[in-house]
Parts: sequence; C-alpha cells; structure tokens
Amino acid sequence: MEFKQPVLLYTAATNVEAHMVVEMLHANDIPAHVMEDQSGVSLWALGTISQFHQPNVWVDKSTSQKAAQFILRFEETRKERENPDLNASTDTIPVECEECGTTTFFPGTLSGTTQDCSKCSAYLDVGELPWEEDFGVPDE
Repeated sequence: MEFKQPVLLYTAATNVEAHMVVEMLHANDIPAHVMEDQSGVSLWALGTISQFHQPNVWVDKSTSQKAAQFILRFEETRKERENPDLNASTDTIPVECEECGTTTFFPGTLSGTTQDCSKCSAYLDVGELPWEEDFGVPDE
C-alpha cells in the first residue's frame, strides 16, 4: 500500500520490535511499514546504541490515531513485563504439562504468556491468555 501522507508513528528499540509492532497493526487492519536500521554506526560490543539505532514504524496519517491506541497498549504491556514488581501479584501459577504431566510453577508476573515445560520443553500456557476468541485446533 502506498501512503498518501506517511507519518512516523513509533521508533522501536530493535528491528525485531519494529516488525512486531507492524504485525500487530496489520492484524488490526492498519497498514504499516518498517524502516529497519541496518547501519553499522549504532553497533558496539554490547549491542546497539539507542541514540543512533532507530528502526521506525510508519503509517498513513488517516490511520495514525487508531494505530497510536494500539501502540499505547503495546507500550503499557511491555512496561508491565519489564517491571513485574510494580504491578503483578506475588502468587505463583501451577501449570501441568499436557505432554509429560510435570507441574511447573511460574511467578504471577508471567500470567498470560507461553513458557516452556521445565522437564520436556513443551509449550505451556501460563494463567489466562489475553485472546478474545478461541482459534481451535489446526487442521492436519
């Protein structure tokens, strides 16, 4: 899609994060585009320098308000995950693996995420996942 009035909506920390944001926007019917930062200027031994490494997410001006709402929710969720002590319960969540039967305990801060079983590394859904609908089982 060609944007009539492109607007810089978000500067991500990494190229991967920028692509995640664009995919989130696409999933909500908002056209968006990533401009990755592939320059070597921002690289150093321990990663990237945020002042120079700036992968950007662009949208059309006509969808920028709607897209900004999703970005705000994205940022809030990221902050909650980065600072679990500020807003999460101290409870642990027991999850029984459907593959091997092992019960693994996860901190309440991981509720709503998918983690690995401590024994067999199968995927485990921890707590309630924030999905609004059940997608069912894929056809084989």
